[in-house]
Amino acid sequence: MSTTMRGSRTTAARQALVDRMAELKPALDRKMHVRLPEGLRADLQSVTLHQLEALSLLDRGGLRMSELARELDISEPASTALADRLVRGGLVERHADADDRRIVRLELSPKGHDLMSRWGSHRRRMMTATFEVLSDRQLAALIDILETLAADAPGAGAASGKERTA
Repeated sequence: MSTTMRGSRTTAARQALVDRMAELKPALDRKMHVRLPEGLRADLQSVTLHQLEALSLLDRGGLRMSELARELDISEPASTALADRLVRGGLVERHADADDRRIVRLELSPKGHDLMSRWGSHRRRMMTATFEVLSDRQLAALIDILETLAADAPGAGAASGKERTA
């Protein structure tokens, strides 16, 4: 039997592990998707996952439109359309850059900050409950694995601080 490039496991044994992971993923997804509190669910109802990803990026600090496009791995026109929807929803505000007024920065509005604060609190409670069954060692190992997978993901350069190539 042949071996894989990343270890000494046989390809059949590795495929069995991948298959088991695929079997477990739906159960983990169900466990992580607990019911949202009513007020938060109502506020998130009009927010797409792509918009929530943009709001999460903006929650760390304001971004120029080009930075948002790069972080989301979308075109600048697509990031402009996304920003337009978030501005219309009152979740994001546009501001002229302090150093160069030609540059527009996107920042969360007070309404956006409130939504992201409530979403973050809910997400932390959900993840705390989900991972409560793991020891600190197991949780650290899981984080190490997820960081490896995230760094190896297509388009992960910006998220990991590495330059992306075209």
